Amino acid sequence: MSSACPRPAKLLANLLRCPAKAKRTGNGPPLLSEPRVRSDRDKFVIFLDVKHFSPEDLTVKVQDDFVEIHGKHNERQDDHGYISREFHRRYRLPSNVDQSALSCSLSADGMLTFSGPKIQTGLDATHERAIPVAREEKPSSAPSS
Repeated sequence: MSSACPRPAKLLANLLRCPAKAKRTGNGPPLLSEPRVRSDRDKFVIFLDVKHFSPEDLTVKVQDDFVEIHGKHNERQDDHGYISREFHRRYRLPSNVDQSALSCSLSADGMLTFSGPKIQTGLDATHERAIPVAREEKPSSAPSS
């Protein structure tokens, strides 16, 4: 067996132990591409490499507080024979993402970008906010010192 091709049992063990970090050894591309998720003060963004899929092969939907990204293409011929691919990804959206303003695009080089702006709550920890004191007409029931 060639050293460029890992033993199936070892490859399966690596996938089961840590599927998000499993990589192919040798000269081929990684088995699983790692997505990048960025959540800053103003925006939530997911970057996902889907270069083996066309827009027709992809579905993106929001259900409750999750975005689900699914890709599937039927068997195709490549340099090594025939291959079919399918993936499912699911991410929890931050509670302050404006779900009415979500967008998704696919670049020419196969990078899917899903993003949404965050709603500013006004309770930012870096800003000072005055709390008004209301005057009540009746005395407090708290004990006096």
